Amino acid sequence: MSPEPEIHTAGEAEKLVTMLNQVARFFEAQAHEPGVLGVADHVAAFWTPRMRAAILRHLDEGGEGLRPLAREGLESFRARPPKAAAKRLEAAGGISVGTERGSDAG
Repeated sequence: MSPEPEIHTAGEAEKLVTMLNQVARFFEAQAHEPGVLGVADHVAAFWTPRMRAAILRHLDEGGEGLRPLAREGLESFRARPPKAAAKRLEAAGGISVGTERGSDAG
């Protein structure tokens, strides 16, 4: 099987920004730390490696259009292995979507 092609167009990056901002808006209802960790956990659990690489590249290029919580969530995702982020999220009072009982993720 050949590797997935990289996302290079502005339109594709814009779609990922929209998706991540929707996730961030959901987590903005929580306290700050669980919100940041929730965004990171969501990206780890549900986004493909291709999507993650593309949104991190967009962040490195300035992150235009990203909500503050989306930005912080990506930085948190980048800084911690996904399982460590899930444990920290749960310690902060959140529920990891990747480890929740009955979840079909990760």
